[in-house]
Amino acid sequence: MSTVSFIQRSLDFTHSALIDARNGTDEQLHFVPEQGSHSIAWCLWHTTRIEDLIISRVSGEPEIWNEEWASRTGLPYDGIGAGMPDEDAQQIHVSDIEALGGYQETVFERTSQFLANATDEDLEREIPARNGTESVGEAISLHMMGHFNGHRGEINTLRGMQGMPTVMAAQGTH
Repeated sequence: MSTVSFIQRSLDFTHSALIDARNGTDEQLHFVPEQGSHSIAWCLWHTTRIEDLIISRVSGEPEIWNEEWASRTGLPYDGIGAGMPDEDAQQIHVSDIEALGGYQETVFERTSQFLANATDEDLEREIPARNGTESVGEAISLHMMGHFNGHRGEINTLRGMQGMPTVMAAQGTH
């Protein structure tokens, strides 16, 4: 299996989990436990914004997020959630989860298109990073695959605290 194929398969799995995580009431999606954390809704917004930013950076295309998406979802136009104080993150409220789902699906489709045309050599290209450079493959692996699955664990914890099933509860059974 090529590295690109591995990344495609891993992101398909992660995307399915993030789509499944939209299932719940407004109250469930915005639940924050007394001890802090983020809400499921915040995790969905944040992971999609990160993916949009990274794929824009590696593809040279503009971000999909714009003032229209911000208005439709009721979310801030500026920012991606990274470095956001917990108090501010806990105030994030998605006014239209279906609109956020539309944004997610648009971002996920662009990622799929990028990877469908990428080669393993493309993943080795160096791009600017916070502390120097990193390869395209590192950006996707570290900031999308690894990071998003961390938030998937957070989402499952929040769902469990509310008596909800984990995302993709039937995973691995087919």
